[in-house]
Amino acid sequence: MYSIQSLRNNSRAFLSRQVLYHNRYGKFTISTRFISSLYKDLPLNSSKQQVIDHDYDDFKQELSNRFFKAFDDKPIDSAKLKLKDDVPEFVKQTGSFKKVSISATKNLESPPSPYDLTMSSLLSANLHLGHSTSLWNPKTSPFIFGIRYGINIINLDYTLIYLRRACKVMKEISYNGGIILFINTRGGLFSRSVIKAAKRCNQYQLTTRWLPGTITNSQQTLGHLMPKNENDVISKTFKPDLLVLLNPLENEIALEEARYGNIPTIGIVDTDFDPSKVTWPIPANDDSVRGIELLAGILSLAARDGLVQRKLMLDKIQKERKQARVIYGHTI
Repeated sequence: MYSIQSLRNNSRAFLSRQVLYHNRYGKFTISTRFISSLYKDLPLNSSKQQVIDHDYDDFKQELSNRFFKAFDDKPIDSAKLKLKDDVPEFVKQTGSFKKVSISATKNLESPPSPYDLTMSSLLSANLHLGHSTSLWNPKTSPFIFGIRYGINIINLDYTLIYLRRACKVMKEISYNGGIILFINTRGGLFSRSVIKAAKRCNQYQLTTRWLPGTITNSQQTLGHLMPKNENDVISKTFKPDLLVLLNPLENEIALEEARYGNIPTIGIVDTDFDPSKVTWPIPANDDSVRGIELLAGILSLAARDGLVQRKLMLDKIQKERKQARVIYGHTI
């Protein structure tokens, strides 16, 4: 870095290099000038020091102040600082900024809670797309927002409301130690969503064909699959407390058996299905892989929250029993 004194002492070499450098990179439009070309502005009897001082002042005025801040010994203009302080806040915030984007992949791997879920997440999962108007079931008319290119558009406001209501049911049943069965028999990527959801909340899943009589005639239908040990707990059959059907259109037999067995159901209802067949319907697109995995993940999170609260409740009861035994003098 050059000081002012060294610049004045070596102005001929320094100033000529600066002009050539900035011209080479297109910084200035000033033509290259040498020190000798400026002598005409001075009288002939000028001393060498006067010529050097004149050259320095002339070049300092022509070149931009931003390239000579290091050599400028004058203080910063107070008017510029005042102008910067007087700029309104909204002007400082103008310009480009990073927008919050919706990542469908992130929602699939770690689904949000039902109360953190937004309309953008449902839209990115294509849950608003229904079926063709030729397949429309009139009982789904309250859930339809409109028609676009011959396709029914589902109102996602109802989807969000009914989904949160279904999550409360999942949480209550899981809190009371109930058995929840996730069902999606389409296979492929749809099976992955069911398996993930069941593992997340430590419940059960079905990805193969529903066997008729699984609920109404379980001894005959599932008897050959159970161990022969009568004293084993595994050999006993348990009826599920809730069925979660992610494709109810292909599993109407399961819905009928659940109705005969007084088992409540939660189902994703598209515009081509009768929502009255499901206890707690969720109006949404049942053909979207991302949508099914998102809804299954949110429902499984609600069930997992119920399990966590149940564990805390049982731990509290066990702790109170231990304290009671100590008070009455019993051994633990």
